[in-house]
Amino acid sequence: MSATKITSPFPKQFTDRQWARYIKQGREMVEEETRIQFRLGDLTLKMVPSVPNGGNRGVFIVLDRYADEIGINVHTLLGYRHVAIAWPPDKRADGLSWSIHKALDAMNDRFDLIHNPPRGIAQWTEDKALSHAGRLPHRPLTKAEKLDRVRVLLDQDENAAEAVSELIRRPDVAHRIMGDQSNQRILYRAHHEQRLEAAEARFAAAHEHDEADEPTRQVRRRESAVDYTRASSEVLELIGVGTSFLVEMQRLIPGLHVAEFTDREVRAVLDNHRRIRAALDWCDTVVTTGEKTMDEELARILDEGDDQS
Repeated sequence: MSATKITSPFPKQFTDRQWARYIKQGREMVEEETRIQFRLGDLTLKMVPSVPNGGNRGVFIVLDRYADEIGINVHTLLGYRHVAIAWPPDKRADGLSWSIHKALDAMNDRFDLIHNPPRGIAQWTEDKALSHAGRLPHRPLTKAEKLDRVRVLLDQDENAAEAVSELIRRPDVAHRIMGDQSNQRILYRAHHEQRLEAAEARFAAAHEHDEADEPTRQVRRRESAVDYTRASSEVLELIGVGTSFLVEMQRLIPGLHVAEFTDREVRAVLDNHRRIRAALDWCDTVVTTGEKTMDEELARILDEGDDQS
């Protein structure tokens, strides 16, 4: 049977013969590396045989000392051992790397799967094997894989917060994030909780030397944070408008006959609510930062609404 011709994918950079020779040499090296990795794993099983049901107590102590003696990381050696257990010698696939075996080592049907890739996979690569096994590939290609990679990289809260802070400084990203109503609610809820925490902290600081008993303190914490005898007319007006709105909504909502609303009426109500939320967010920004600038998008929402159909 004639050998398959291997064509160079790089015009003029390699001849077909050069490219085929490099591939042959590389495959031989990978096969040699794979044999060594499996042999090291098999060697650890000779030193400390595997016991079913996780009964390998003391294996780490032995292999940790052994790894130091031969100049290898103990966790690398343990990885070789794990893959050697998952792939007995008679089940290993010739011509496929140790990394592909490792990627598929948790699959129940791995012994058949490694010889018969599923539809859509012409031949196994490490990334294809990782993706098929539900693991994160080294080079994510699909949107889901890329998002998974981001989630892994930003697993710690402080890293995620810094990354998000950087991203939302990009106007296009910020616009898309705030275009999602669920994102708006999440951000507004977080902002609201921060304001409550700040108010709690100010209250605690103001009353840290209060000698009153706990019930009295609890009653005081439920009192309004505003001294209505000293508050400015602007503060009183803002609170009054908001309170009136809340009271009216609590009165109105339970009696709504939503089933009788037409689609156009629903859109009109939702559009009006979007403008209300935008106005509240603007007011929150002004109150907390003093910045009164209204951007073009906010002006458009307040003047016209988002749904002009």
